[in-house]
Amino acid sequence: MLLAEIKKQIQYEGYFIGTWDEISEATYIDVETKSGLNEFRELLSNSGLECFPKIVNGSVANVERSLSAISMVIFTKGTPLDKDKENIKYALLVGKIAAAMAKADGEVAKEEVNQIREDINKLSFLSESEKYRVFIRTVYATRQNYSREKIFSSFSKLSVKAKLQSLEIAKDIAIADHRIERHERLFLYDLYRLCDIPPKNVDRDLKLHAKKKNVMLERKQITKEDVSQVIVDLDDSFEELLSEFENF
Repeated sequence: MLLAEIKKQIQYEGYFIGTWDEISEATYIDVETKSGLNEFRELLSNSGLECFPKIVNGSVANVERSLSAISMVIFTKGTPLDKDKENIKYALLVGKIAAAMAKADGEVAKEEVNQIREDINKLSFLSESEKYRVFIRTVYATRQNYSREKIFSSFSKLSVKAKLQSLEIAKDIAIADHRIERHERLFLYDLYRLCDIPPKNVDRDLKLHAKKKNVMLERKQITKEDVSQVIVDLDDSFEELLSEFENF
């Protein structure tokens, strides 16, 4: 895929997701070298683009192994987020929760990404540029691994109002592809507990939420699950991911 095609997709979708291998083949730049990475960063910058993970001094942020097959997101260059603002911190947490929900069943559907964009655009306390940056971070987050304990720990510290707003967004993502998968339901069980809402209400609430949103759910998916089962196969790379978010 040539850079012109990447730019065309970004113009249409707002972002491009690929691997470093694909970029290397498309641009004939060896991204495994320091000079190659700097050349690629310059190529993006001259085209009004940037990427995540970031390229810093000829290396990719928080990636010490080969870049082969590692996901990247290319997007329109803009003003970095002010990470000291409380509303930005909250928006990023909402994005992480949405990303975790989207990838809970092991596959991120296009409908889920579209719903993430829609929900972030509804965060009225963000400017248009902030909404875009938060959305891009969330898209990139869907390609990463998480520690659910870290996410839930941050979620538990939110105000009641913020928790409920985040929960509504999580339900939006859960029903976006018209299916309620087992791991999505289990993820919601834990969010419900942290909101002091009985987990047994999840199935009923999802049906009502889908009805309110005019989403037709696949009937066979609406079944109860054992709430004691493990939620998602996650690793402990959240701190690494958070570091990347900090540098974004």
